[in-house]
Amino acid sequence: MPRALKAAIVIAVLLAVAAPSLAQAPAEGKSVKKAMLLSLLMPGAGQAYLGNTGRAKAMMAAEAGVWGAFAAYRIQGGMREDRYKEMARLFAGVEREMDDDYYLLLAYYLSSEEFNVDVMRDARMRYPGDRQAQLEFFEANGYFGDDAWQWDGAERLEEFSRVRTESRQSYRRATLTTGFAVLNRMISMVDIYLSTKLARTRGLSAPGLGVDPAPGGGIRVYLTTSF
Repeated sequence: MPRALKAAIVIAVLLAVAAPSLAQAPAEGKSVKKAMLLSLLMPGAGQAYLGNTGRAKAMMAAEAGVWGAFAAYRIQGGMREDRYKEMARLFAGVEREMDDDYYLLLAYYLSSEEFNVDVMRDARMRYPGDRQAQLEFFEANGYFGDDAWQWDGAERLEEFSRVRTESRQSYRRATLTTGFAVLNRMISMVDIYLSTKLARTRGLSAPGLGVDPAPGGGIRVYLTTSF
């Protein structure tokens, strides 16, 4: 998991746990509803609007981490996709861009001939005794001519399959990171609601939340207060 995404998760969890103890009443004339709407659009914007720059920085750092991780996974998935497609071209004779179903078959069959044997077997099971229907099914679902392939060997096929799987994993992880963007917005809105509500009902004053670069990279989040 990229360091940026780890930092985003840590910040989000820390703020969720610490919200009740970070209660702060909004500045005079500031609307809590507007602050929550701003945080829905951009985590930390509501905190900045209310004047709580410490938590605003933390939320925005978490958001940057999430989208940084999203971009990293997308780029990684694209690079791996380019690699397995190039392998198919060089070592299996695939001459043009094909759909994902085609590349899935390349990951399981050494050649299109092997796949076509299974297609004919399927045709016989679907249309027993009907030779014409069998041939039509075979021609419609088999791969011939320019669409045919033949791997140089089983090792090439296994490597292709591994790289293709890694590419798909990267794309899935990119999609999953968007869930943290939703979570960060929810935490930012709940943080505003709880902190302002507690401040009003209990008269609490809030310690601050600081965010600084950590030695060696990463982010350092800490609480500050005054006596």
